[in-house]
Order: sequence, then C-alpha cells, then structure tokens
Amino acid sequence: MMGRAIAYDLVRTRGKDCISVLDNDDTAVKAIEDWLDVDAQVLNIRTGEALRNHLERSNAVIVALPYDLNVPVMVQAIESGCHFCDLGGNDPIVRTQLAMDDKAREMDVLCIPDCGLAPGMANVLAVHLITEFEMVDSLTIRVGGLPQNPKPPLNYQLFFSVGGLINEYVEECKTLRGGRISLVRPMTDIESLTFEGLGELEAFNTSGGTAWLPEILEDKVQTLDYKTIRYPGHCKAMREILENGFSYEGEFASGIDQRELLESLLARSLSGDDPDVVLVRVSAEGEVDGEARGTTLEIVDRYDAENDITAMMRTTSFPTSIIIQMAVDNKIRDRGVRTPEMCVPGKDFMDELAKRDIMVKRVVEKRTAPV
Repeated sequence: MMGRAIAYDLVRTRGKDCISVLDNDDTAVKAIEDWLDVDAQVLNIRTGEALRNHLERSNAVIVALPYDLNVPVMVQAIESGCHFCDLGGNDPIVRTQLAMDDKAREMDVLCIPDCGLAPGMANVLAVHLITEFEMVDSLTIRVGGLPQNPKPPLNYQLFFSVGGLINEYVEECKTLRGGRISLVRPMTDIESLTFEGLGELEAFNTSGGTAWLPEILEDKVQTLDYKTIRYPGHCKAMREILENGFSYEGEFASGIDQRELLESLLARSLSGDDPDVVLVRVSAEGEVDGEARGTTLEIVDRYDAENDITAMMRTTSFPTSIIIQMAVDNKIRDRGVRTPEMCVPGKDFMDELAKRDIMVKRVVEKRTAPV
C-alpha cells in the first residue's frame, strides 16, 4: 500500500518515466502498471546481482518492504552510489544503518531511514517547531491512524503492517525525563484528548515514534514523549490480549508460533475498507523572547476517495516521496546516513506537504510562567 502511494506521488510530481517499480508479486506488478502506466518488473531482491543492476542505473531507491530487508538493500545502494530511503520503524536496524555513515559519505550518497509518518513526518515537524524556542520544557508527539467509523470491540482497522503494530505495543519506549533518556513501558500513561469532529480519544505510550529525537535533544529538552492515538478502550482491550502471552515468539504447540498466530488473527479481524483518518499533534512548551509559550502543529488528513488512497498512505508515502526528491535535487546537502529529524528542512517540507493538501495547522498560546 505504501509503495503504491510513493509511486503515485512520484509520477504526479516528476512524470511516469522517472521510476521503475520492483516487486516479487506479479499480480502487484500488473496492478501498478495498469494504474500508473509505469515501468514495473517482477524481481526478488534477495537475488543481489539483479537488484544491483537496477541500482547502478538509478539516482535513488525507495524501500517499502518489511524492515529486515532495509539493511541489505541499503548496503547495495551505497556500493552502487545510489541515494536511499526506507520506512524504518525499528531502532536496532536503524542503529545498524547509522553505523554505515562513513561508507555512505565516502560514496557521496545520502541514506535516510525512518521516513514516513512516525517516525518521519512527525519528527521533522517536532524539530522544526522547537527551533522557535530559546528554551524547551516539553515536546509531545501524538499520532494515530483510525477508521472513521470504528467497530467494537477494538475500534481499530489495520492500515499498515500488523507486525509493526504489535512491535509498537510490546517494545519499550524511548522518552526524555529531566533531560535524560528514559525507557518506559508501552501501553501505559493513558491520556484523554479531543480532535474536532472525532470527539474524545485516548493516547498511550508506544515504541518507535520518537526515533532518534531523544539522542538529538538530550539535555536540550526536559520532557519528550510519543503516544499513539486510538478510540477510548482500545488500549485496555489490546493490552489484555498481549499480556496473555500471544505476542511472545516461539511455539506453544507443534508448528504453531504464538506471535504468528496473533498476527494472523489480528490481520483477519482488523481488516476492512472503512475510510480512515490520520491525526498528528506536535506540541512544545518553553520560552520565546522571555515569555512562556506553547505552540502546536496539527494535521487531520482523510481518505482520498477520488484516487482510492488512504490517509495512512498519504501521510506515510507522500513525506517519503518528498524526502527522496529533496535528496536527489540536492535540497538536502548532507551525505552519509541521516534520519529525517537530522537533515530535512522543516519549512520546505511543510510547503511540499501543502502542495499535496496535507495541511499543517499552527496554534500559538501564551502561557503563564510558573511562580
């Protein structure tokens, strides 16, 4: 789904001759040929030489695959002198990629893992927002993709990888507390919040969303956290499922892996075609010109019925397309391995989002400084 929308945006902004689409599923290849009239080929990327031939003829490669494939493709991209980006979302893998910084610089390429929605777009907005402050007390990021018409009991619908969803719910979450990196448990610290037209919602700790902001902002921001937005009651229901052991990897009966079983059950029960909405709220509190201030950047994006592109596809894939085009056009001059929060220029990025009707609403409030 994300790869299709990345291709759509590239064709819309640069023309159909700018890309080749590779997939090991011939049905998917035929579908995107029919939809976008682009060059599309069947290719299993695990056969390295065939992929390398494509990379050596390309300026950039965008990976919309399970994240265990990000590192091997990036290695080949660097060796081929090809810019690279992926949808990321797994800290240990991104850490491995960041360790290849010297090699990427040597080959004069820019590799950007962790593109997409969160990590990705939300993190770029966060870094851009805090540049306005002389001192930042708190930085909070709230993101969620939701069905517009939720159905019980979980009031949720899958809009991206089920494996990625479970990881967010079970892995520890990086935060800043007192300016220092701290790990907190997922699916905790539930808070209530509202968005116009959607009523009361809940948000709770999940992993991956802060990406490398804690490392970048340590000792610069006192409090930083990331929470996922859902309809009320979702966190409690999912936590009960996960705490009963279904998220553990390993067999509980011959040939049956608990984690695989859970993924299969969730994929079946949470599939659907309800129109979705993506919510993003990035808020900072601190000091500007000697005054206490709070500023919020907010996005509410909905399913594009005309082009049959979900809001999750729009807000994950379009930012990725924007970022790789910035790299190819040298609007990001860095080389090496950088995550979006490290290198993407915030204002230019928001200008490009607006061209795609992803509008960032800005709210500024003066705050009363504590006595």
